[in-house]
Amino acid sequence: MKNRRWIRIRLQAVGVFFVLVCLVLWGRAAYLQLFEHDHLTSLAGRELMKRIKMHPRRGIIFDRNQDELAVSVDTDSVFACPVRIKTPKATGRALAGALQLSKARVVKALSGEKRFVWIARRISPQKAAKVKSLNLKGVGILKEPKRIYPFTSLASHVLGFAGDEAKGLEGLEKSYDKVLRGQGHTIISQRDALGRTIHLTQEAFTMLPEGDHLVLTLDKGLQYQVEKILAETIEQRKAKSGQAIVVVPQTGEILAMASWPTFNPNVFGRYSRSQYRNRLVEDVFEPGSTFKLFVAAGALQSGKVLDGQLIDCEEGKWKVGGKVIHDTHPHGELDLAGIVKVSSNIGIAKVGFIVGAEALSESIKSFGFAQRTGVDLPGESSGILRSYKSWRPVDLANICFGQGVAITTIQLAQAVAAIANGGVLMKPYVVKAELDHDMRIKREVNPQVVRRVLSEGVARRLTKIMMAVTEEGGTAQRVRVEPFDVAGKTGTAQKVKPGGGYSHRDYIASFVGFLPALDPQVVVCVVIDTPKKGYYGSTVAGPAFVKIARAALNSLGVTWPGPGKATGKNSGVLTKANQFTEPVSKEELEKSLGVGVTPDFRGHTLRSVLALAAENGIKVKVGGWGRVVSQYPQVGDPVATELELTLKPVGEGA
Repeated sequence: MKNRRWIRIRLQAVGVFFVLVCLVLWGRAAYLQLFEHDHLTSLAGRELMKRIKMHPRRGIIFDRNQDELAVSVDTDSVFACPVRIKTPKATGRALAGALQLSKARVVKALSGEKRFVWIARRISPQKAAKVKSLNLKGVGILKEPKRIYPFTSLASHVLGFAGDEAKGLEGLEKSYDKVLRGQGHTIISQRDALGRTIHLTQEAFTMLPEGDHLVLTLDKGLQYQVEKILAETIEQRKAKSGQAIVVVPQTGEILAMASWPTFNPNVFGRYSRSQYRNRLVEDVFEPGSTFKLFVAAGALQSGKVLDGQLIDCEEGKWKVGGKVIHDTHPHGELDLAGIVKVSSNIGIAKVGFIVGAEALSESIKSFGFAQRTGVDLPGESSGILRSYKSWRPVDLANICFGQGVAITTIQLAQAVAAIANGGVLMKPYVVKAELDHDMRIKREVNPQVVRRVLSEGVARRLTKIMMAVTEEGGTAQRVRVEPFDVAGKTGTAQKVKPGGGYSHRDYIASFVGFLPALDPQVVVCVVIDTPKKGYYGSTVAGPAFVKIARAALNSLGVTWPGPGKATGKNSGVLTKANQFTEPVSKEELEKSLGVGVTPDFRGHTLRSVLALAAENGIKVKVGGWGRVVSQYPQVGDPVATELELTLKPVGEGA
């Protein structure tokens, strides 16, 4: 009886114990569910889930004819899950051999408890194929975008480059990083009970998000020619560096912008940081005699110096504030046009004294000097111009012929473009439009007027003065681009020595001008730093100006109408082959081809041109999309076996 009672007591005790245990477990479970749910979910996610940040695909950068200057392509990147690799040494040796990497480094990366490590990123297809053939457990390949510049160093200082993390580091890649970069995303991977990785978002490996695209004002073909001419000039003259720029004066569009030495942005790590610098917007220099243009402009605009007014140039020597100013050649009395034509330091200094320090300073600033142009490129310098209140008489004289003031090449080009544009200063720019993923215009950049700096009459008078510089007796009489007149100015500036004072061996040679002089289509500026073979602007920079100017006119399709259609050397009447016209009929196209003459394809769609070209055995090379706006061979030339066309979307200007 006692045994039964004892058994019952023990059973009751065990029952109570289990009830208490269950109550504790239920309470703990309720607590975890109610109060610790979010925290525990996060912990579980960190244990079982892995988030891998994938960088976005950057948008395309096009030139003005929609040729691709910068693109992103998918490349293979190798990753590993060390926790799944049982033999890190063997796996590491095999992987290192396929990727041509250090065995010690790869083995170290595979040894540990990490769930994800990058082994090699953006590798070649050949290396990726070798890795795949090894079929290594715990090793995989993901797709990552890589920035590619198809034309290597072309426009490298304008484009800049993007780093491995798809972030813009220099040039337009940097200043338009938010536009080009787009949105990154995250790939989520999960492990099963055996530790194997299960990817939840497989599509994300190949469907990478893309940024918006840019269309530039640059012309790829012209840019190539400008860079080639600049490099040849620097090599021929044994110069330290050089710059060249081509601008449309009426709009501020930059058609070409070249700086030497250059670099290849595809392998930017091989170059020093100094080579990344866009010298045209970042470097300042004393302009020398090109600055005389703006002293002359101030004199004409103020009315303080009249046409025909003679100024004594002192036969080449003039003492100012204890300093003697010299001219290259002695001159007596000259008017303002003559002073600029022969580039008299003494004459222009006297003009500056007539205008006065304050008025001259304001005139110089109105042309955009001592301030940033606002061009859409990073790192722009404002230049240097001290307050006129601190100018001594010798300072005023020196500034008049380009000493004691520092400018950038883009400032000089912008200021001369204002003269070419009838006295209106335009803001320079290199980005013409932003396009969305469907290549639709998201934002279009329109020409922007900064201010009027000269009256039209003064601009015309100054243009004629600049034309005299390239005529007989001028400092640039050999700078000719027949049959067009050139309005320009030479510059030969002594460089400042590191310890102070001016060098008698090192110079900056420059030439800036526009043409056709009476109907300006382009402004060209060439600056050559420290040439060793010759140093005058006319002989060093002048020939490069001629070649670049001719290339620019050809690029724009500007042609001379020919005898009987113009009076004098240049009436200003021009034709533009890239101007949009109403298309001629198909019958007229066929008729021209039938007699062996290149017809006028402008205004036609690509489809219609391709069909007609195929019928006549003509190969077609195309740049852009939309309708034809320019062609080579040109209208009326003999029919060739190959036709080059430039197309643009309907509604977009030429």
